[in-house]
Amino acid sequence: EEFTAPTCDDCGGFLKSANVSFGQSMPVVAMQRAQAWSEQADLFIVVGSSLQVQPAASFPVIAKRSGALLAIVNRDPTPLDGMADFVHNGAIGEFFRQLTALLGDS
Repeated sequence: EEFTAPTCDDCGGFLKSANVSFGQSMPVVAMQRAQAWSEQADLFIVVGSSLQVQPAASFPVIAKRSGALLAIVNRDPTPLDGMADFVHNGAIGEFFRQLTALLGDS
């Protein structure tokens, strides 16, 4: 089956998602901002990531080395679980339901 890129209903132009595929370079300014924010973070929360793909997997390490607390919420263990201050391996939706109940619905 041949893939056809989606098109805009208004102009007919091709739509491109805002993601970056394997092998593509990350936008330079976005990477610089992410690094700066990681260095300044007090708390760095990772949700739903295997932390296997660089350079994004380096940001939690940068944050932790800069003094941030690191929390990882993911279905499966990650390579950074050992350095994290909090780890939840399980259903992400269930984790947030429990967190919402704990904090209250306000």
